[in-house]
Amino acid sequence: MNILKVITVNKVKPLKWSELVLLFGVPTILNLLACRVAIPFLVSKKIFPIEISYFLSVGLLVLAPMFFGAIYLSSKEINSSKLKDILNRMRIKSLSKTDIVWTIGGFIFLSLFSFLIANFLLPVFNVDANPFFFRNMPLDENHFWIIYVWPLFFFFNIFGEELYWRGYIQPRQELLNKKLTWLIHGVLWAFWHLPMGLNLIYSAVPIFFILPGIVQIRKNTTISIIIHFVFGAFGFLVLALGLVH
Repeated sequence: MNILKVITVNKVKPLKWSELVLLFGVPTILNLLACRVAIPFLVSKKIFPIEISYFLSVGLLVLAPMFFGAIYLSSKEINSSKLKDILNRMRIKSLSKTDIVWTIGGFIFLSLFSFLIANFLLPVFNVDANPFFFRNMPLDENHFWIIYVWPLFFFFNIFGEELYWRGYIQPRQELLNKKLTWLIHGVLWAFWHLPMGLNLIYSAVPIFFILPGIVQIRKNTTISIIIHFVFGAFGFLVLALGLVH
């Protein structure tokens, strides 16, 4: 029975192309509604700064459903609601020494590549790397409180995306797209960001392909969670505090 249980938990069902399009398409539509309908609506009411309107709209309409959806779909696939089994299905595991090297190296490469794009490539085309929903950056004393409510959104930002994209979808996608998974996954992930503006996509090109590439090689979603968390937190804080422009 124990052997049978392990086999059942570890079994990953390959995706079909129609399923892949659906799994990326639904969150993209939700993101479009959040960015182009919900955020402008909240901003028009002049209740919250646009950053909070972004947190509420994208957080509640997109990221939270992705977070809970990833857990539900993984649980349903393996027919188990045990946390250990779900984490195993999502390939969330401890880091080996080699994984640590990949994590540090991936973060350094991502940071360097992003810095070069933001400081040398985007200015050539007169592209502002800041997304439209960060209008009050850097935060002045009237908006500094935004930093204190940001962590809740950030939790769903990182874990909603990573559990859904790399945890649930990518293991199944690798059985469909084989060696090209990182490329196709990156393109679809970039497409999901489209409602947030092309300037965001231009500046985020490295992360779209580096994270799925590393996960595909190492088969460990923990690596992408850590890189995404540190890179995202660092990016937001230095922007909010006015350390970079």
